[in-house]
Amino acid sequence: MNNVVNMFGNSRVFNDAGYGPADFDIASAPLRYSDENNYIRDSSKHVIYRTDTGQELGVHGSRYSDLYDLSYKRMIDNQRNIIARSDLNTSNMNEEIEISHNGAKCFVRHLLPEVNLYTPDGDSASLTLLSVSSLDGTFPFICSAGANQWACMNGQVFISKAANVYRSRHTKKLDIDQGAKLISDAVTILNKEAEQWWRWSEISVTNQEAFLIFAKAAKATAVDKWLEEYPNDSYGRMLLQPKIYGNNALMYMWNRWTEHYRSALGHNQWSVYNVMTDWSTHAPASGKQSQANIASISYKRGETVRETIIRNFKEAA
Repeated sequence: MNNVVNMFGNSRVFNDAGYGPADFDIASAPLRYSDENNYIRDSSKHVIYRTDTGQELGVHGSRYSDLYDLSYKRMIDNQRNIIARSDLNTSNMNEEIEISHNGAKCFVRHLLPEVNLYTPDGDSASLTLLSVSSLDGTFPFICSAGANQWACMNGQVFISKAANVYRSRHTKKLDIDQGAKLISDAVTILNKEAEQWWRWSEISVTNQEAFLIFAKAAKATAVDKWLEEYPNDSYGRMLLQPKIYGNNALMYMWNRWTEHYRSALGHNQWSVYNVMTDWSTHAPASGKQSQANIASISYKRGETVRETIIRNFKEAA
């Protein structure tokens, strides 16, 4: 396994960079309502909205952070500053800025292809830095480290607590600059996660065990109910049940396991992990309307993968 080596300073790497779909300003206004006598009354809450479209992004109380800290532009600049002040190799770096739900959520990801190491199957994985925020109360502000595996382009989910290097609710205690300081340890986190991947590659998994792990990730409650009645039943019989094979997420993962991963990577936890990151990264949304918010959906799936691994893998970190 290769170790990551810090190589470059990056003081000018983001010169003239824009903000993509997050290039809008936000403002707040008092929330008012009409009572039963049609009197207009002021609420204790306020609404945050886009100044360019007037789109409402969230309703919050007085303890919510000020607009400066909540700005997506500040979040993006902060992550850029982390990289600019580092000595990471930024050659061929890729920046992705995505919003969903008309701007209520924002995701900024930097992929550093030259900061990489080898995975157990001979592929390579590169460091990614991700910041997430929302103005509708869905997500707190999170700075995290992850990786991108090149052969399959799966977004590798890190499971150690250190991967979420900064997490804060949107209250007056939000300190984005503190997140910048903490995420500088991302290279160390990458190496530790890779060591875990190699351990997973040595832990065998049967088809039955893999199926049940995928069912947990897919939240396939029909499997749980079936096993309550038939606790020793096989995955083969369960796959004949309409309520079970009707779970699209479960069937996506099962098909990827049977058609690719178990033969390519073996019957082991590393293979199961890659099936789930394939699903979180590449599986389509359930409908055209949901596809417009795929950035948010993929992020939530990644969180589900992390929780599933921690709860169901033997010797998980």
